[in-house]
Amino acid sequence: MISIDAKKHLWYYSGLLIVSLLALSLLWMTAYDGALQMAVIVLMSLFCVVWGLLHHFMHHDLHIKIVLEYILIGALGISIVFFILG
Repeated sequence: MISIDAKKHLWYYSGLLIVSLLALSLLWMTAYDGALQMAVIVLMSLFCVVWGLLHHFMHHDLHIKIVLEYILIGALGISIVFFILG
């Protein structure tokens, strides 16, 4: 059963899932070029940061702590992939 909160944000989660699946397919299609894969990872990370910040902004709970959290998690994801692919 889907919780009330999840139903309320169904479009948000659906859009995020679609873009994530698109990014994964782009990673698979660019398997021949590590630099291109890294660009896809950076773009996906930036998208997730902006998507999350916009979500919090629309719900009036955007604070500097949340901004820093999203930026640091995005940077951590990029760093992990960089060290794996590099």
